[in-house]
Amino acid sequence: MNKIKLTVFWLARALGLFAACRRLTAAKVRILCYHGGCLGDESSYNPKLFCSSAMLAQRMQWLKRKGFTLVPLAEAAASARRPAAARSALTTAITFDDGWYSTASELVPVLGKLGIPSSLYLCTSHYLEGWAIPSVAVRYLIWKSGLQSVQLHGLGSADGSVELGTPAQRNAAANRIVAAIDASLPQRDTKHAMLEQLASCLKVPSSALALSTRRFEYMREAQLLALAEQGCTVELHGHVHLYPAGDPAAFEADLRQCSDTIVGAGLPRPTHYCYPSGNFDAAASPVLERLGVLTGTTCLPGLITQASATQSHYLPRFLDGESIAMLDFEAEMSGFSELLRKLLRKAHPLQPA
Repeated sequence: MNKIKLTVFWLARALGLFAACRRLTAAKVRILCYHGGCLGDESSYNPKLFCSSAMLAQRMQWLKRKGFTLVPLAEAAASARRPAAARSALTTAITFDDGWYSTASELVPVLGKLGIPSSLYLCTSHYLEGWAIPSVAVRYLIWKSGLQSVQLHGLGSADGSVELGTPAQRNAAANRIVAAIDASLPQRDTKHAMLEQLASCLKVPSSALALSTRRFEYMREAQLLALAEQGCTVELHGHVHLYPAGDPAAFEADLRQCSDTIVGAGLPRPTHYCYPSGNFDAAASPVLERLGVLTGTTCLPGLITQASATQSHYLPRFLDGESIAMLDFEAEMSGFSELLRKLLRKAHPLQPA
């Protein structure tokens, strides 16, 4: 299916349809999303979560060549509220999710050199913890090992024989191991020792895990504060990486804690939010409005035609990464993919929008 799609995109580009769509959708606003950078083979393990600086540079250079207006998130949001005639052509904002150390060390500098502004949506609980994120590091180790089963020891409640032959078994094993690490002492040395023990059980060399590179950690305060020098603002991604659907009070408390942590680091109070994992509901907008949060971005792809105050709390955004072919990226940013989605919805009206 992917080969068929890319063939269609190649023909469309060759026929000038990408260029035509860029002209037709020039007044629509775009928001792009990235996550962490790559300090090793992370992009092979999870190409949506980690990407190389070279790939990001390629994307940004293409946007500049094609005449996209790359602006801060706040300016893109303001543009979406203005009449189409009052907007710059192909207005686009670049955003990063989470707060990975490699975002600061590998990706933001690419934009800084090109003079492109950006925004980071920070999950503040992981930022404050200061150790490798178990849910990511554990799954990396299971992927790296390639074993079909393993006998775990030295991991507390996760000890025992574990099957790893199927995706479901690997996910269940990862959840079990992560729960054991999360239940351990809240100390960096303890968490990292357990990850090193898991690597040993899985026969993955410590040098391959490479915790010293901070590849699975978030940035610390020094990196966070340095982002402003490269044109990157810090915004809200929640204190915990989970949207509490159906619980507005919990959502408000989570946002306040996230915002207070960012302000406590010496940064301006954030006014933009990104839904963790793209989960949201209709109860989010009143909370965001009450707290003075101007926008909320989802993981739904699309271009922004016009956004009222409420619509601004559910903005579409394209999640780019190493798993996205350059041709796919061009189709999305040109507006050709948006055209195809609209045609498919007309052909299949019962299909979700």
